[in-house]
Amino acid sequence: MDTREMKELKLAIIDATIEEFNNKGMKFTMDELAKRLHMSKKTIYKIVTDKNELVIDAINYCFDLVKKEETKIINDPSLDIVEKLRRTIICLPDRFTNVDWRKVSAAVEGNSKIYEEFKARIDNDWEPTFGLLDEAIRQKKIRPVNKELFKIMVEAGLEGVLMLCDTSQDETYEERLEEMINIVMQGIEIK
Repeated sequence: MDTREMKELKLAIIDATIEEFNNKGMKFTMDELAKRLHMSKKTIYKIVTDKNELVIDAINYCFDLVKKEETKIINDPSLDIVEKLRRTIICLPDRFTNVDWRKVSAAVEGNSKIYEEFKARIDNDWEPTFGLLDEAIRQKKIRPVNKELFKIMVEAGLEGVLMLCDTSQDETYEERLEEMINIVMQGIEIK
């Protein structure tokens, strides 16, 4: 199997993992995954060493898709700087609108390796957002803010919104994200 085929196979395994995870959370089995993929577990284990690695790969894949979506938002000339900032912070590609975020929350809370990877991805790659903040301040659309404090507040908000997912069915994850960013932006936006 060449490198391209290995990448395609890994992507197919990650996509199937996301589907299994959405159905059963961390309770999905490698047998169920193999059945979904119509392949043997042995083939899967040639690509990944265990289920935790597979879930972490799926998390990284999801965050990579978020970063691609953020780039589209940042480069969209039809959006003003404040809207770019809002959308970038709560960016969620269409692929993940049907994800059961309660299961994500349970996995993140229940597994230290998964939590560390999730936290690392939230903590990293803030330069594009900081660029938007700087431009919004330059345009006098938002007041000057401490970017590191802004980052800490947004990170805590994102984690908090995720953890709220397993406590109530009243609002969707997306609705909670929207409310979180409204609260944050109302504190810095110049009216």
